[in-house]
Amino acid sequence: MGPPCMSWREDEEHPKEFDDLLDHEDLDEGESSSVELDSDDEESMEIEELDTSGEEEEEWEENNEEDEVWEENNEKNQKLEPETPGLTPSTPPECRQSVPQMDEEMPHHSRDRSRSPVRLNFLPEEDAVVLVIGEDGVEQNGAGDFLAPDAHVMYVSPEERDRNLRNERYERRMSGRRGVRGARGQRGRGRGHPSQGRRGNLRWEVGHPLNEIWTTDADVPSELVSLARDVMRRRKESIQDAERNAERQIAVSESESDEEYLDALAGEDGLPRLESQNLHFEWSTMETFQGKEENFRQERTGSVLSHSSAYDAFRSFWGDDILDQIVTETNRYATKIVSTAFQSDWSPTNRHEILCLFSFWMMLGIIRMPTITSCFSGDPLMRTEVFKRIFTRRRYETLIKALNFTVSDPSIDDSNPSNTGVASLDRLHHLRPIITHLNSKFQSNYILDKDICIDQSLTLWKGKLNIKQYIRSNAAKFGIKTFELCESTTGYLWSFIVYTGKQSGMDVEQLPGVLKSSAIVKKLIGPLLNKGYRLFMDNWCNSPLLTRYLKLNGTDCVGTLRSSRADVPVVINKAPLKKGEYIARHSGDVSILSWQDKKRVTMISTCHDSSTALPTVSSRPKSRPIPFKPQMVLDYNKFMGGIDLKDQMLEPYLLERKRGIKWYMKLFKRLLNISILNARILLQSSTQKQQHHLAFRLQLVDSILTKHLAFCPKGRVLLTARTIPGRYTESTHWPALHERTPSSAARNRNHIKRCVVCYSEGRTTQRSAYRCESCDVPLCIINCFKVYHTRLT
Repeated sequence: MGPPCMSWREDEEHPKEFDDLLDHEDLDEGESSSVELDSDDEESMEIEELDTSGEEEEEWEENNEEDEVWEENNEKNQKLEPETPGLTPSTPPECRQSVPQMDEEMPHHSRDRSRSPVRLNFLPEEDAVVLVIGEDGVEQNGAGDFLAPDAHVMYVSPEERDRNLRNERYERRMSGRRGVRGARGQRGRGRGHPSQGRRGNLRWEVGHPLNEIWTTDADVPSELVSLARDVMRRRKESIQDAERNAERQIAVSESESDEEYLDALAGEDGLPRLESQNLHFEWSTMETFQGKEENFRQERTGSVLSHSSAYDAFRSFWGDDILDQIVTETNRYATKIVSTAFQSDWSPTNRHEILCLFSFWMMLGIIRMPTITSCFSGDPLMRTEVFKRIFTRRRYETLIKALNFTVSDPSIDDSNPSNTGVASLDRLHHLRPIITHLNSKFQSNYILDKDICIDQSLTLWKGKLNIKQYIRSNAAKFGIKTFELCESTTGYLWSFIVYTGKQSGMDVEQLPGVLKSSAIVKKLIGPLLNKGYRLFMDNWCNSPLLTRYLKLNGTDCVGTLRSSRADVPVVINKAPLKKGEYIARHSGDVSILSWQDKKRVTMISTCHDSSTALPTVSSRPKSRPIPFKPQMVLDYNKFMGGIDLKDQMLEPYLLERKRGIKWYMKLFKRLLNISILNARILLQSSTQKQQHHLAFRLQLVDSILTKHLAFCPKGRVLLTARTIPGRYTESTHWPALHERTPSSAARNRNHIKRCVVCYSEGRTTQRSAYRCESCDVPLCIINCFKVYHTRLT
């Protein structure tokens, strides 16, 4: 049985009250916009549909029970209001045709609160549906809800009603039941799709501007305000206690405090120090934010020297000094290898051969061979002449076995405060000269552009190693981790630190209580402070305290932030954001923004406000709308990929692809490959022309082989009998085989005879297949041939 409805036939006139509802769309609050209904009927009836065409009349006539109920209600209405027959929610289709037009002079009854204006979103000829919407935007059911002061009548088309019902069913199906796994393994979150934001009856959609919530402190709930004040009070007390402890320690000795914010960011090398007023963060709305971007103070950027070829750019990193050191340590280490076979084949190397070894590895990165042995294969299908042109197989294996960079034993470092009382070994002592040299050369040969980034990279290593790290998000999950500072636009590696674990402090001077991430950032960015650079970092490195330290030292900082870091405002962590909403706060020159996208993203910056914008370059098709994003998120996505850009350019030409038993040799090949990439960037900066990566590497290999291959040591393979004095002799006595007899030839065996020397000495059974070619005497090759021609008998 269908719900009760109200309708009029097309040939009849509508009640005047209904015409007033259609004509007056902009009614002021307090004016009457509906027909007064009988109180008894309000408690028992509900209105859901209004049929203006009378097409459902036949269905009502088929249902006799419903007609009887209507007749009883009609009689009741006529008794209550005999003189003013009105339109009630229970009016059936039959009665709608006979409802007379109401008197125009009859006064209208007003309600305590006016309804919302009735707006038509459909053509008058189409069917209309009455929906009762509550103040919270939820559809109501029942006459009591219809007559409530907060209820609003809205007329929609049947198509729009059906579309809303389909959307509700889809959202209910995607959300799942409470406590049951929903779509994509997520737990049910009640009504609504978990990735779609809804605030009241408004839904944010992709392409619409983002909504900022709690723009003023008055909008923040009182519970969060009290919680934030409590956190700030405790933080202020801890800072005051730390300052008092530091003063007492300074009075006794000149040692520094053990607190993180006093030790980690103390002034060094004349840099500004964070005073007590800078350690306290008071967060305010973004209306008062006045942060400005630092002025870039570098007069020029790019290569310091001008380079005209790939060879010149490469030799700016690998000069004669570092090559001579490698040659010295290699020759020294070769003398300590206890092996007769190695010592017989070894000849001292020189800088020309080391450069040719580099070119050999470069070609291995371009031409991928399954094994090192296959590089020297004579198979016509696998033959590659360039490898044989550089080395023989024996010389390459001998040189690789002796190659070394330092033979000094690991040194004990007790000078570092983080290792006081604990003897720490330098885990990178095998590569310490190379790491120090390349860090210095990378920095002195290039001036970075304004936008730089700090991130981590991983060199694959699956063997046993005490400094091996595991990063789940990387393609190579196990390996040697390095922290790198790169230029965002070109991927030039300017500075790097090889991470050796928490116990090592050779590269990072970490004071007690200092975050490891803050110490690493200070080490990498130290030479670039007070020059106006803009640094991008991820949430592993960032913190409000480190950001303020960088800002005080003339360096802007932008990046993601972990909400669990100290000094992050409680309002940012606890704000109930829906998709498409964000909240922002600032404390002086530091601003924090939290934005709800598919996941919640928290950003920190010293030069961005809470403004939003559209991305200039989008990978979406033109048919899909482009989403709005906060400006600091757009800049972060644009300039944070310097390290990833470097790794992508190195991937097709990996030198460390072949397995080895020495981990430091693989890391050395990685650093060599990075130096080749940096040399390409130097050449591009000098010539202002784009250099094709493969053409650059081939040009570099050809230049090295042309200039240095002729000066490589040839090895002992050339020290043969051709150079031995007296190798020529005029003797005609040579051993030869006996001529075969028919019987020996039939058996495919050599003909043997009794040795004359053995027979003269009593060994009558000894026979030999050889004879002297001149004397034609059967003789044994071993001893007897020499005795017969040198001893008188």
